[in-house]
Amino acid sequence: MTETPLMDGADDKAGGDVPAADPRGWALPRTVSIGDLGPLAEPISEHNGQAVAVKPLANHPGWLAKLYRPDQHPEDAHRLDLLISAPDTLPEADRTALYAGTCWPTARIHGPGNPAVGCVIPMAPEQYRAELRRGAFSERRFVEIDWLAKSDESIRGVGLPTPGFAGRLAACRRLTELAAILESLGLVYSDWSFSNAFWSPDQHSVYLIDVDGCQPKKMPDIHQPNWADPLTPPGTDADEYTDRYRLGLLVAKCLTGQRNAHAFHTVAACHWQNQPAVSEVLLDMLLATDRERRPSAAQLSQALDGGPYLRTVPRPTRTALPPLPVQLPIQQPPVPDPVPTPTLNKPEPDSHAGWILVLVLAVIVLFVIASNH
Repeated sequence: MTETPLMDGADDKAGGDVPAADPRGWALPRTVSIGDLGPLAEPISEHNGQAVAVKPLANHPGWLAKLYRPDQHPEDAHRLDLLISAPDTLPEADRTALYAGTCWPTARIHGPGNPAVGCVIPMAPEQYRAELRRGAFSERRFVEIDWLAKSDESIRGVGLPTPGFAGRLAACRRLTELAAILESLGLVYSDWSFSNAFWSPDQHSVYLIDVDGCQPKKMPDIHQPNWADPLTPPGTDADEYTDRYRLGLLVAKCLTGQRNAHAFHTVAACHWQNQPAVSEVLLDMLLATDRERRPSAAQLSQALDGGPYLRTVPRPTRTALPPLPVQLPIQQPPVPDPVPTPTLNKPEPDSHAGWILVLVLAVIVLFVIASNH
């Protein structure tokens, strides 16, 4: 994969009316006004991150207008132009993978007094939708990559085909390939998490969304619960090393089907026969004490493809594996005290009846003796 940093001349081709080279086939100028797009349909998403709304283009099925909040940074127009033109700098294979696996922006939308009203992006392909079954109900929706961080039994329980290790590996390869392309462009994504990628259980592929938020070299750290990088201090910018940690965490969870510390321990214990370097690469991404010695996305991609882990010596020192969650003992229902068996009170023998019986016997004895004389 060729290193083509976005900041090194990529903006030479930005802007203007050069048609966007996109496999979806809509050749539109790279800068358009909101009026050029025709009518917009009802929003499919609102007030999510930097966007106030995401609306389908009524006259162009499969395309969306992502409209930003009005308080965006003044340099956003230039940054969007850089992103839109960035695929031109890539080798053809990488450019094809980027367009197929992300909702890469294809045009910047401008308006009166606002050069960055939003951008035009493709909608995720239909292959990333599936029927999710919940009891007696089902709903067709996009399948988030979150499902790969669950067991095959859980996946089967909602009616999806189980991926097995081969399916998990294929999806993680595609995800890491996209991360390596972003890293080769010098872009920081920061938002690696369950909610920003879709998974196709049939195709074993992934689709990355919200890539129009990428920034060169560094960007404000996007905080997601359970995704905090322990070596990126709160309040500081995210950079390529933050991305490497979060990518490693996402791949570890999706590859093992486990969450929290269990994913770390499973990675440490597994030595995948056909991917012998994966465990070591992931552990260095997650546990290296020097954040700048975390392996790159390209190194992880190579390991997932069965290649070696070429790293500098000495090996990076690592922190200890995080402790596993405490398993609370299952509370058994209290056992009631045994109910005492009632004792039947036997009647005391009647002493008077006993004496009467003795007297009767004595009389009989005397009568027998008298009769014999």
